[in-house]
Amino acid sequence: MKKILAFALALMLAIPAMAFADGRDADITALGTATVTADPNQVTVIANASVTAKTVGETQEAMNKIIASVTDKLTQLGVQQNDIVTSSYSYYPVYNYDTDTPTIKGYQANHTLCITCNDVEMLDSVVGVVTDSGMSDIYSVTYDVSNRSDLYKQALELAIDAAAKKADVMASAVGMRITGLESITENNTYDTSYDFN
Repeated sequence: MKKILAFALALMLAIPAMAFADGRDADITALGTATVTADPNQVTVIANASVTAKTVGETQEAMNKIIASVTDKLTQLGVQQNDIVTSSYSYYPVYNYDTDTPTIKGYQANHTLCITCNDVEMLDSVVGVVTDSGMSDIYSVTYDVSNRSDLYKQALELAIDAAAKKADVMASAVGMRITGLESITENNTYDTSYDFN
């Protein structure tokens, strides 16, 4: 299965143009768009473990065993230690509502890990490790690239070039010539999309 990330970018150029005939100034505004695609080389898994026990201590102990097991197995798999990050941790009392006066019957803990792999082919193994070790909830799986900023710059250059060529054509069509660049505005339509084939 091929996975492709597409970076789409739109820019608007405001370009001063001068008429050949009488020298009057005019402005041309051109919109340039560009899309750059790349195969992802990173995948991030957000997984959560949930544990319930009678006391806070027992809950924490059970949770620590799960996280230690997951971390150990992931590092054995090849995931870097600093790519296994806790994104949230919480615990709270669990009440028994069978009586008129609710009583605490235990405590529940939740521990969420953000796991980044620099090899997308590791995804199935990572999911297997976390679920087998007691992290029953997979919140999300996200593909990405390590050179995101380079791809953005590439899309930026292509969009500017496309807008400039449009401006040249428009100016020529009305008998004018481009004399400079007045402003460039990014239209905040930078986006990332995925194509799975």
